[in-house]
Amino acid sequence: MQKNTPRGLSLHKYLLYGWLENLDTVRHIPLGKFWGIPVSITPLLWLSPFVFLTLGILQNWRASENASHVFYLACVYLIGVEITTLFHQFGHILGGKLVGSPMNELLLTATRGVNLYHGDQTSVPSYAHLGRALGGPVFNLLVAGVIYLTLSFHERGFVFDLLTSLAATNLFFGAGSFLPLPSVDGWIIWREVLRNVRATFVQRTT
Repeated sequence: MQKNTPRGLSLHKYLLYGWLENLDTVRHIPLGKFWGIPVSITPLLWLSPFVFLTLGILQNWRASENASHVFYLACVYLIGVEITTLFHQFGHILGGKLVGSPMNELLLTATRGVNLYHGDQTSVPSYAHLGRALGGPVFNLLVAGVIYLTLSFHERGFVFDLLTSLAATNLFFGAGSFLPLPSVDGWIIWREVLRNVRATFVQRTT
């Protein structure tokens, strides 16, 4: 899909899936390349910190009566989410590279990353779809596991709080990505798993 004309925050179908931008029309601003993958951003990327800072405040509002502490926790959450998003996208790039079918472009938006694959994807082998989709959540789960194993070696403070946030957000991203919902990795993962199960069953019964 090519998306060239910015439409701001007008109502569109992608709002249902957590994107503020209309992915069919939003402008791609080239940022460079990472591991050979073109990386672009949308004109609304600057909203990302404000979106997740607000979510962090709402999530931690009841955690403390001290407003400054709530703001601190929200900032830690913001940093954790932004780093976790990059880990997730790196996992997708790594997964695509491992199966020999990397994404054509990574688009970073105000809320979520978008993996863009150009051309007809129906001819892409099932293992490639699985490898590309599994890369993000699996990498998040690995990161979460490593961080949880190292938390006991850190004293209470900003680093400990940040690592705790990173562990929690990576675990959430990793586990949540397996949900079979449209626009979520699980939609592709379970589609391909069921397709392979059906194909195996047909082969064994014929």
